[in-house]
Amino acid sequence: MSRPVVAVTMGDPSGIGPEVVIKAARHAGVRRACRLLIVGDPSLLARAGAPRWPTRGSGQEVRADAPVTVEPVTSPATARSRPGKPTAGGGEASYRYIVRAVELIGAGEADAMATAPISKKALNDAGHAYPGHTELLAELTRTREVRMMLFGKRLKVVLVTVHLPLTEVSAALTRKRIRSTIELTHRSLRQWFGVAEPRLAVAALNPHGGEDGMFGQEERKVIRPAVRDCSGRGMRVAGPVPADSLFHRAAGGEFDAAICMYHDQGLGPFKLLHFTDGVNLTLGLPLIRTSVDHGTAYDIAGRGVADARSMKQAILLAAGLSRD
Repeated sequence: MSRPVVAVTMGDPSGIGPEVVIKAARHAGVRRACRLLIVGDPSLLARAGAPRWPTRGSGQEVRADAPVTVEPVTSPATARSRPGKPTAGGGEASYRYIVRAVELIGAGEADAMATAPISKKALNDAGHAYPGHTELLAELTRTREVRMMLFGKRLKVVLVTVHLPLTEVSAALTRKRIRSTIELTHRSLRQWFGVAEPRLAVAALNPHGGEDGMFGQEERKVIRPAVRDCSGRGMRVAGPVPADSLFHRAAGGEFDAAICMYHDQGLGPFKLLHFTDGVNLTLGLPLIRTSVDHGTAYDIAGRGVADARSMKQAILLAAGLSRD
């Protein structure tokens, strides 16, 4: 079987995206696992230290003998971009890279995509009102239900809500939304990771699981009913499990994934274990999309010190899933 083609978006031009993409592309294990089609601006890649990789012309196939090819997507604004200086032009470029990667997969020219970090503010400043990659990809693929999974060898977490102010989380939690998250996680673990009977734990929102309503009603009114719905359909689901004990149990192997109510509830414990090698995997899309689990790191952009391990793992996971 030929190596899959992974479309790798360059991310925000002013962040560490170009650097981590270049570093990951040079890794021997990545080159053995897949052929890379880097979607970005060739001049900015060159400025970040990329070698003279071949550029793909319109309609050309990705050469089987070329481990790395560049899919050129340029705009006038990116020529003026500088490391560590985010702009609306950079947000527009980030948007175009993502759109092009989705088009490549839809046309059968790529098998999966892995994305470098973008700036959500720059994306919105460019006129694209999305909280992040996940919501944009859902609209581009016309997908109603998508969820973010953070993947690591010791811990996998899936988020019910993502980029919301903490004050809005409770109102956003519904029985249907939690049930859909459990179902997507269950299906994805079976389909992509070969787990025949996934063991899932659903986190409580409030301290001590709400303490029988003393510290909140969300467990009784929405979380427990959603767990009961899925358990009644034969899924192995525990919860609501107090968050102060859930992650110790999940990291110890008791559960295959932890379903969390909000962003930092899941990402805090996850990054404690997988700060440098974690991967973001989007569940529910009709395509394979992985990403780094970190941001643009403007403070170190252009200095050559960015850690590319998460980018490398994102590409390897995308390649592995596209072969399964």
